[in-house]
Amino acid sequence: MSMMLRLAVLDLDGTLTNTAVLHLRAWRSALADLGLPEEGVSVERLLGRRAIDIATALVGSGPLAWRLVRLKTMYYMEELSMGLRPFPCAEALLAESRGMGMRVAVVTSSSRSSAAAVLRATGLMEFVDLLVAGDDVDRGKPDPAPILLAMRALGAEPWEAYGLGDTVYDVAAYRAAGLSLIMSLNPIEGAIHVKDLCEALQVVRRHSASA
Repeated sequence: MSMMLRLAVLDLDGTLTNTAVLHLRAWRSALADLGLPEEGVSVERLLGRRAIDIATALVGSGPLAWRLVRLKTMYYMEELSMGLRPFPCAEALLAESRGMGMRVAVVTSSSRSSAAAVLRATGLMEFVDLLVAGDDVDRGKPDPAPILLAMRALGAEPWEAYGLGDTVYDVAAYRAAGLSLIMSLNPIEGAIHVKDLCEALQVVRRHSASA
């Protein structure tokens, strides 16, 4: 018999919404503005980490990294106005998780301002009990700090929570936090691979039915 779930922990960009591709375009536009070719480190492989962590990996620490973050943020906010949507079954997954007695936490590496804007624009905010953003913690994913913060805030233990994401950083953070059920939209070791949110919802339903 499975343990009853009391908390749903979900990534945002590339998991609930199509914003991962918007982040990628914004990073590439910012790099181009600064005359910095995408060499050595792929921006795409860094998505899922905090903006300052990505910038530091790309250009090193210091003023240039912060300038890159500011430019990327500007381009990202422009992108948001042109192509924002939740993935199919996003609303159903959040609503049914709550209907099964779970609290819902969105834990993202994005800034609080951009994450809140995405949740409001997609209509998903009404299903979210807690938002933990990249600027709420000193160490972002793959460190478990943001996941542990969500569990403390909503009064859940690791074995009472499921995690869903789309990057190795999400899965690493969930594993380090000890979550009992971990799913990923991409094939990643240590997580159940689900092809979309509709399949993730089926996994949650089966898990809850067996509790």
